[in-house]
Amino acid sequence: MAQFAPLPRHLREALERIEPSRDGDRLYLPCEVTLRDGRVLSNVYIVPEGPYVQFFDAYSEQDQAKKWVKVEEIAAVRESPNRLPARFANELYRSGESGMGYTIFTVVFADGSRQAFGTGNAVDFIHYPEGAGPLDVAKVLPHEGRQDPAIAKAPEALWCFYAEDAQGPTAV
Repeated sequence: MAQFAPLPRHLREALERIEPSRDGDRLYLPCEVTLRDGRVLSNVYIVPEGPYVQFFDAYSEQDQAKKWVKVEEIAAVRESPNRLPARFANELYRSGESGMGYTIFTVVFADGSRQAFGTGNAVDFIHYPEGAGPLDVAKVLPHEGRQDPAIAKAPEALWCFYAEDAQGPTAV
């Protein structure tokens, strides 16, 4: 039985323009959202509730490690400026976690600079260096950076779950 609202049409259409990342059969849409009260949240995963609940055997409000936002609070959605491009996030997901419940990886930028990151198992959001963004990512190095003294913690993300229905996003 669904515990979350289905996506309104305008959000469903906006999400169809965002390339998802995938961790096995779990799909993630790394978004920036504008809430009905005008606040902007740049690191929000929008995901269908079914695969999440099936995999983790818990609803979001029961998962104390995650913060979440209700789909009903969202007025607009777009791709997050803080996301790793999907192909790099997918590479990290395919490589698996670095240890029990965490992932370490290094991002190599087009100018040759590198930044190591540590995060949980969701890897889509990073802090970009000043003047850099997703188009500047050249490659990722899974499991590298553990000993880097400048390792950065990935930004905290919020989660938004929606009930899947017959008219769910076609791209997701």
